[in-house]
Amino acid sequence: MKFFVVEPCASANAYEIKLRTHVLDLKKAETALAALGTVAAATPAVLLAKIDGYTVSVYASGRLLVKGVRRLESKEVNGLAERLMSALEKADAVI
Repeated sequence: MKFFVVEPCASANAYEIKLRTHVLDLKKAETALAALGTVAAATPAVLLAKIDGYTVSVYASGRLLVKGVRRLESKEVNGLAERLMSALEKADAVI
């Protein structure tokens, strides 16, 4: 069973990736995301990154919000979620 879920976000053309029982170390997450794309901003509460043409907001609470300029397809987002979570795990950002 996966330790995260991917759901459409009702308030925006976006998808949420939610960790079931974990939180994120944003300092380590910043390094992981920089290897996948560009980190545009980093604060103690949230990271903003551009990855594969998507804007990804990463919150310390374990929530990631993926927004795109075009309609997102769930298959596409699931693949991106797998890549993001794999990179975050390898960087020991999932705690």
